[in-house]
Amino acid sequence: MFAKMLIAWAAIVMCLSLQAQSQYDPLASDIFTMPGEMRRTSSPDTQIVYIDPNKDPLSIDTLMRPLDPEHTTEYLNAISGRQYLGPFVASQEDLRGIWNLDLMGGTPGKVDLLLVQNRDAVFGRGTLSLAGYTVPISASGQAVKDVLYLDLVNTEDLMLYRCTLTISKDFLSGSFNAFDSQSQVWSGTAQGSRSA
Repeated sequence: MFAKMLIAWAAIVMCLSLQAQSQYDPLASDIFTMPGEMRRTSSPDTQIVYIDPNKDPLSIDTLMRPLDPEHTTEYLNAISGRQYLGPFVASQEDLRGIWNLDLMGGTPGKVDLLLVQNRDAVFGRGTLSLAGYTVPISASGQAVKDVLYLDLVNTEDLMLYRCTLTISKDFLSGSFNAFDSQSQVWSGTAQGSRSA
C-alpha cells in the first residue's frame, strides 16, 4: 500500500511539474526583465500589460528635441528689423557733428541733429520739423561698416523713426520706418549731410 501511495505522489508531482514547465515564460517573471520588453504577465489568469517602447522613461523628450528655428537669434533679428544687434564690424567713419536730414514719405520732415560717437555707438539730440511745428528728438544707434542704424524718438508725440542710412563721408542716404503710438506704420526715404 505504501508503494502505491508513493507511486501516486510521484505521478502527481510529475504532472504538476510538467504543466508548470509548459507554462513557464521568462518574460513573465519579475526576476528576469529585459529593457524594451513588450509585455509582462505574472500568471495565466492576469491581464497582459503592454509597455510602449517609444515612451520616454526619463522624461527628457523636451530636452532632446531639435531647436525651433523660429526662435533663433538670426530669425528674431530678421523679424525685429534690428539686424545691427548681431555680430558687427565697427565703422571707420567719424559721425560726430551737426547733421541735417530730410525725411520724405508720409509727412515730409526735416531733422537737425547733433551726433556724438563712441566706438560703434552713435547718439545725440536735435529737433524734428513736421507740418509747421518743431519738436525735440533724441537719437541713438550704431554704425556698422558703412551703415548707420539710427533711431530718432519724438518723446512729445511718442513717435519712432527707425533709419537705415548708408555712410559716405559727409553724406547719409537710405530709408526709414516710422511708428506712432496709435499702431500706425509708414516708411520713406532719408537723405542728409553734415554741416561744416
